[in-house]
Amino acid sequence: MEGSTRRGWRRLIGLAAVTALLIGPLAACSESGPGSSSGGSGGGKLGRTETFKLGVSLALNNTDFWTSYISYQKQYAKQYHAKLIGPLVNNNDSGKQISDIRTLISEGAQALIVNPVDSAAIKPALDYAKSKGIPVVSVDVAPSAGDTYMIVRADNELYGTESCEYIGRHAKSGTVAELQGDLSSLNGRDRSTAFEKCMASKYPKLKVAKYPTKWDASTATTAAATAMSSHQDLVGIYTQWSGPVPGILQAEKSAGKYKPVGKPGHIIMVSNDGVPFEMKDIKDGVLDATVSQPATLYAKYAVSYSRDALMGKKYAKGQQAASGAGPLVTVGSNLEDPIKAPLVTKDNVDDPSLWGNQAATK
Repeated sequence: MEGSTRRGWRRLIGLAAVTALLIGPLAACSESGPGSSSGGSGGGKLGRTETFKLGVSLALNNTDFWTSYISYQKQYAKQYHAKLIGPLVNNNDSGKQISDIRTLISEGAQALIVNPVDSAAIKPALDYAKSKGIPVVSVDVAPSAGDTYMIVRADNELYGTESCEYIGRHAKSGTVAELQGDLSSLNGRDRSTAFEKCMASKYPKLKVAKYPTKWDASTATTAAATAMSSHQDLVGIYTQWSGPVPGILQAEKSAGKYKPVGKPGHIIMVSNDGVPFEMKDIKDGVLDATVSQPATLYAKYAVSYSRDALMGKKYAKGQQAASGAGPLVTVGSNLEDPIKAPLVTKDNVDDPSLWGNQAATK
């Protein structure tokens, strides 16, 4: 019996060793891999102070908003222990953006921050990132197709509505020029749709003249000059971003139509961004209002959500957003943190919490 027992134990030990050899690789495969919820980061086990590689793809870097964003992104990358790769800037070329994202992944990016040029055209890049287990945080512009871990973006419909209501409260009748952003992005579509719907329903005596610009400042400036010469009853201009503001003011002066805010004949102008020069223009009585799109919060939460993804943190619709803006919402099938973007007028332009005022003091 004693020899038989020893032989039985030897067989059991041998089976256990074989089982361990078989199970070990399977367990390792289950921890991470393409398409896993860990985002290719080793099962969501990134340590809180462990450095990770964060790739960044931006549409532009030649506006005050985006140069500020890039500066803040560097600041928060240090805070959240991210080593930045990029940003790679595609100058509104959606094809180049897809190529850039592949490059960032090939250079070792464990997570991506992407500012889509085109909400639909970004899908192949998002699909490729997903196939490699790389989580994506979309910043400023939401994709209309493809998967992201989180969208960091303010309510762009509210931009359009607030801009409409400001103009509507200060003009009784006449024509308002709408300088639209790129309608291939959800931002441009949301701002335009909301602005036009608000004007039609609340201020029917104001006519809207629409000018597509694709976020090109020179195109917008030319459109504003055209509106001044074509519509003698022009009472307002809504420019969906800050870039054209200086050119529009110069065009007004060249046409002999510039009047300070509050003076008879003044053409009301509302812009969107909240960059430092807009703050100054409002204080100086040159610009009526803007919507403050907070570059600082965009940068902070784009980086922090990227880290959350690699740590395996899960979010769900209705859960409190990390930014504190309210509950997480969905855009299509993706979650969005609805960052707050307040309307800025002469009444609150001196608020030190506005990012444009903070940036101006640096």
